Amino acid sequence: MLKKLTMKTNKKTSRDMPKEQIDSVSNLFSLLSHSIRIKILWLLKKEKSLNVTEIQKELNISQSSASQHLHLLKLNKLIIEERKGKEVYYSLVASKNISKVLSSALQLIGCQLAINNELLSTYSEIASFWI
Repeated sequence: MLKKLTMKTNKKTSRDMPKEQIDSVSNLFSLLSHSIRIKILWLLKKEKSLNVTEIQKELNISQSSASQHLHLLKLNKLIIEERKGKEVYYSLVASKNISKVLSSALQLIGCQLAINNELLSTYSEIASFWI
């Protein structure tokens, strides 16, 4: 009977990704896994700045649901808020990273759609919006 030999090493290779980075990426994808949050980001990219009532009406969701999703997006520094009188307006952070992440995800989805030959025109419209 042959034993499988394994070598243990403490050396870090360039392929290793620090736990913090893995957790950060995982958290981002988890955050972006909800369709309402993606729709909110889409609206904010399109409209630049909206208050919770405008978002709620546009997405046809309750105000508490909109507020909860906005809170998570703000907590994770994807959106910022600005008070104008009694209203709070939300907008995307001044960073192109979220657009790059969403664009990359849509490109991946586009490859899958092309393979499956489904909804390519819808994908193209969405992808061009984020690029």
